[in-house]
Amino acid sequence: MPNRHRTPEELAFNTTVGNNIKYIRKLNKYTQSRVGKAIGTTFQQVQKYEKGANGVSALKLKQLAEFFKLRTDVIIDPNFITIHKGLREEKIQLVEIDTETSCQ
Repeated sequence: MPNRHRTPEELAFNTTVGNNIKYIRKLNKYTQSRVGKAIGTTFQQVQKYEKGANGVSALKLKQLAEFFKLRTDVIIDPNFITIHKGLREEKIQLVEIDTETSCQ
C-alpha cells in the first residue's frame, strides 16, 4: 500500500512499524531478502516497509510476527525499540554488577 493520500497518523504508524521491523530484523541478523522470502514478498518490499514508504497489510503483519516469533502488537508498538533497548541496558548493567560482586 503506497502512502499516497495517507493521513499524518497513518504515515506515523507506517514509520513506527517500519522502524520496528528493521530493528527486529537487524537484531536477529536477517537480511531483507530472508524476511521477504519468509513472508512471500521481495526484499524491495521489505525495504519499503522499513522506510515507512508502504504500509504493511494485516496478513503480512501476521506473517512477520510468526517469522520473528513475536506477537503482532509488539511489531506495531511505538515504544518497542525504546523499551527493548532499555531492557538490554538493564541486563548489561546487571551482568556487570554480578561480575563485580563475584570477583570479590
